[in-house]
Amino acid sequence: MLALGGTISGKHELIVSFSDRPDFVFPLSLVKDSVGLVPRFDKGSPSCCPTIMQSVESSGGVAKRVHSLLVRLAKVHSEVLLVAGWDYSGGSNNVAFCESYRDDLYSGSTYRTGAKKSIVKRIGDATVVTIFDFKTGERTRMLKGSSEWFEMDRVLQGKSKTHLGSYKDKANLQKRYLDDSISIRHVYDYVAELGVKAPGSLAEFHIFSHAWAGGPILVETYEDALYAAGGVRQDQRDPNDKDPRLKDFDAINMPRLKDFKAAFAPDGVVKVWGCMATTVYRNLVRAIDGTKSDAEKISFDWIGGRETTTAGLAKRYFQETIMASSYMSRLSVALGGGVKVYGAPPGMGADLRAVPVGSTKRYYMYVNSLTYAREFALLRRAFGMVPDDSGYVLF
Repeated sequence: MLALGGTISGKHELIVSFSDRPDFVFPLSLVKDSVGLVPRFDKGSPSCCPTIMQSVESSGGVAKRVHSLLVRLAKVHSEVLLVAGWDYSGGSNNVAFCESYRDDLYSGSTYRTGAKKSIVKRIGDATVVTIFDFKTGERTRMLKGSSEWFEMDRVLQGKSKTHLGSYKDKANLQKRYLDDSISIRHVYDYVAELGVKAPGSLAEFHIFSHAWAGGPILVETYEDALYAAGGVRQDQRDPNDKDPRLKDFDAINMPRLKDFKAAFAPDGVVKVWGCMATTVYRNLVRAIDGTKSDAEKISFDWIGGRETTTAGLAKRYFQETIMASSYMSRLSVALGGGVKVYGAPPGMGADLRAVPVGSTKRYYMYVNSLTYAREFALLRRAFGMVPDDSGYVLF
C-alpha cells in the first residue's frame, strides 16, 4: 500500500524487496488530480500487477487516500537471461534475436524453423527477463506487460557506454579495452548474485553474438600479452578484456563459481548462438567422412600445413580436444553437467532468418542443415550427435 503524503509529482520508482528473489522495480508517475496525487504506470502495467487500486482509510477522524498494488508472483522465482553481443563487423541488431526468443518462450510457440511450431512455455507473467546489450552497454530487466513488455529498470554496466568505433582501427580496439564498460564479467556477476538471492531460478541463458572456437565474441576486445597464452599471468583473466575466454570458469577467475552454479534451474538450458566456423575443423570432419574404417589414413589441411593421421585418431581428437576444450563444454563442466549447454557444431557457421509474423517479424540464428548436410550426417553417424531444430548440438 502507498500513502503519498509528502511526495511530489513526477517520475518515481517503487522498489519492492523480497527474501527469496531479486527486487522488483516499478517505475511510476505521480499525477495530480482534483484530490491529490495519483500513481500511474507510464506505458502500460505489468501483467502480474495490472491495476493500482484506491481506497480511503480513516484514522483519528482523518481520512486519507491509499493506493495499493497487488503483485501476483509465482511461488518460485524464475528468470531468463539473454545476452546480445555487439555486431562489430556488420549491421545485425542482436537484441532482435533476444526479443524474438523472449516472445517465443512467453507464447509457447516459435518460428525458428521458418514455420510455426509449439515449444515449452518458459516465461510466465512473473518471470523476469534480463537482457545485457553489449552495443549500448546496458542491462535491462522486464516483465510481460498488459500490451508490450514492462521495463523495470535499465542500468549502464560500468561507467562508459560501449565505444563503437571501427574494429579495423587499433585505437578503437584499445579504447574498448581500456574503458570501464560492459564486460562478460558483469553477466557472470549477475548470475552469481541470482544464485545467492534466488537459487535454482535461472531457466534459460542465451548468448546471441559472433563466436569462434574460443567462445562468444561480444565486443571484440583482446588479452594483453601478460595474460595471453605464454604470458606470466596466462591462467588469469585480463581485467580489461571484455569478451568470454576458455579460462573463465577456472577457480582463479571465478571465485563465486558455487553461486554461479546455484543460480541455474535443474532443467536449465544454456545456448551459445552464432558460429564455430573454424575452417580446419570442417576440413577434419570432411576427411573423416570419406573413410570406411578407423585404421584408414586421412590427410587434410590444418594449421600450418598438411596433416596426416588415421580416422580413429582424428575422431578421438575431435571428441577429446575440439569438443572438450570448447567454451560450451567448459561451461557445462563448471555447471556440473546437469544443465544442457548447446552451441554450433565445430566447423559450422550460422545463418540469419527473419520470419514475418502478422505485422511484425521474428528474428533467428540457425545452422543451415542444407549447407552442412555432409557434416551433420558424419556427426550423427560417427559421434551420435543430433542437432536441435536450429542446428545446434549438445556439448
